[in-house]
Amino acid sequence: MDDTYSNIMARLIPLYEMAPERFMAFYDAVYLICVDLPEGCRFRISDRCREKDLELFRDIVKTLISEQPYDKHTGQLELSDDMEYVQRTTGFKPSGNRFTPKQKKE
Repeated sequence: MDDTYSNIMARLIPLYEMAPERFMAFYDAVYLICVDLPEGCRFRISDRCREKDLELFRDIVKTLISEQPYDKHTGQLELSDDMEYVQRTTGFKPSGNRFTPKQKKE
């Protein structure tokens, strides 16, 4: 099954409806971990949650990735190909002007 946003939400909404407070506590914890991740850093998902919660953690990360606004100056969240690591890329850093214009002699 493809992991489209609609499919992920179809899996998450029933969990939310069963226990909204518990679901939101987990969602908020995952959100804070991802938002506070500095550029160029990553973490292993299995180090942050229990094995039974891995799929839920990954689904929440996928929704955060799809919902994050694009800003070229800040790094973007990414899941590794094996879905084991969450990483934040480095943002665009403009280079300084290395060349100084020559002064024309008058």
